[in-house]
Amino acid sequence: MKVLFLDCDGIINCSTTDFSANLWPIDPVLASRIKKIVAETGCKVVLSSSWRNSSAGISAVKRNVCPIYDATWRDPRSIIRGDEIQKWLDEFEVEKYAILDDDDDMLPNQLPNFFRTTWEEGLTEEITQKVIIHLK
Repeated sequence: MKVLFLDCDGIINCSTTDFSANLWPIDPVLASRIKKIVAETGCKVVLSSSWRNSSAGISAVKRNVCPIYDATWRDPRSIIRGDEIQKWLDEFEVEKYAILDDDDDMLPNQLPNFFRTTWEEGLTEEITQKVIIHLK
């Protein structure tokens, strides 16, 4: 199975997104790039964002971005997202994976699979293409 670990803030929204209209703001252009990754690679999406802790956040992603296969588990002892992703990876058989996040708190062994975005731009077309190539 191919997996895309998806953070939300700084990926499907960014500094230019209108936050006044919705508690769970999603930029349609940025969301379309996630849809493109899923369509071209057949990957499953695992939500690694703090949005996973809210049914409204999960619903917003399902409704406006893509289906969600699963979410990483929140570990109150963990201070870095890489630990939570690793725990998920240890439980599933994964052929290939990519991590989209605007923070860099990943484990060293995850770095070849990590694609960092910025809050200023969100998911760019260039990063989208790199993730597609990586997962194919």
